[in-house]
Amino acid sequence: MLSMKKRNLVASLFLFLFCAGYAYTAYQLPTRAIENSTQPSFFPWVIVVFLFVLTLSLLIQSLFYKNTDKVENKKTLGYQISAYASILSISYLIFLPILGFVLANIFLFVGLMILYKEKRLIFILTCSITIPLIIFLIFKKVFSISLPVGILGGLF
Repeated sequence: MLSMKKRNLVASLFLFLFCAGYAYTAYQLPTRAIENSTQPSFFPWVIVVFLFVLTLSLLIQSLFYKNTDKVENKKTLGYQISAYASILSISYLIFLPILGFVLANIFLFVGLMILYKEKRLIFILTCSITIPLIIFLIFKKVFSISLPVGILGGLF
């Protein structure tokens, strides 16, 4: 069986190939002659950039960091946490149209941070509120894409 370091190295190489193929496919998308609008290839290129950055970080981790085979606490790797995270994610998808993007993500982030044993209440609340707000405003103001506003429709 391969060590985790070798698995990460192999995975990063496959992800680089996938990223290259995805970039080639995004490059082939047609352009539109509409002013002040994003092209059909814009979001695929955003995905390519993020995938490349994440793959590069996996490659760097597999090459330069040691002790990737050790598990700190085997009890945290149980099926129970995965089941709770899945329930939270499904609940998020169910309540997203009702609560809206911001409020649903706040509840999701709080739930996941508590599930993964984050103890700092100020940190939980700050991250859970600011991250969805920033993402919502970027999509609304920069990309001109409307995300579900839900019951907070009057605020946004």
